[in-house]
Amino acid sequence: MMHKFVEFQSAKAALLFADYCKTQGLQVLVEQHGQASALLAPAEQIPQLQTLLEQFLQDPAHPRYQAAAWQQSNIVTTSVASGSVPFAVLWRAPLTSILLLLTIAVYLWQQLDFAGANAALQLTQPAQFWRWLTPIVLHFSLTHLVFNLCWWVLLGHKIEQQTNSANLLQLALSSAVISNGLQLALAGPNFGGLSGVVYALFGYCWLYDKLKGTQFYPVTNGLAAFMVLWLALGFMDVLWVNMANWAHLGGLLCGLGWAWLSKGVRPT
Repeated sequence: MMHKFVEFQSAKAALLFADYCKTQGLQVLVEQHGQASALLAPAEQIPQLQTLLEQFLQDPAHPRYQAAAWQQSNIVTTSVASGSVPFAVLWRAPLTSILLLLTIAVYLWQQLDFAGANAALQLTQPAQFWRWLTPIVLHFSLTHLVFNLCWWVLLGHKIEQQTNSANLLQLALSSAVISNGLQLALAGPNFGGLSGVVYALFGYCWLYDKLKGTQFYPVTNGLAAFMVLWLALGFMDVLWVNMANWAHLGGLLCGLGWAWLSKGVRPT
């Protein structure tokens, strides 16, 4: 016998939560009552459903729920678009927020003392270990800064919520060291930017979804192809901007590597 355990005023939210419950092996029915949607389930499953419901209400925009909708072939568009990151939820992604604020602060420092900021943070003295990381917070134009931070917030936020902060941290740190080191070895120390890490996030998100058969991350095949084309054009030196091409390549390979290593890890 089915019992009502919750009622949603939003039909979309009800369907999204019901689809997620079904992927967890639970029986859930959705009944429409005027403008409200009631969810029904067997009495013995209601305690487990209540726990899942509390998690859902805390963060209904989490990628796990849209992924469940994909598995049920019932794509649901919530009030939070799949590609957007409302600032209200950034506090749930602390590493994403910290690097965002740090990068903005460094850019402001550059506007006040360009030479001093660059001298302190560029990879000019490899023996000082922090310099293997600090070039990622240096940006030499507002356009470069905004482009990188938009992708960092979008993809970093998704990775941090889908897995955890530790996973994003290891991805960011390793890709920073690899991309910065490769650029230093093959082109010299006069570079900066978060692009190497951003390329790592692109590679990780794209290959992760391919290997898992999921759609957790907003990196389509078309977008991935564009990023590879942009990388190739940078190496061909036909663009109107100077690019840290080796850093981009190193970051991309690092992200692909982490996705491959995580192919057997069950997502949270």
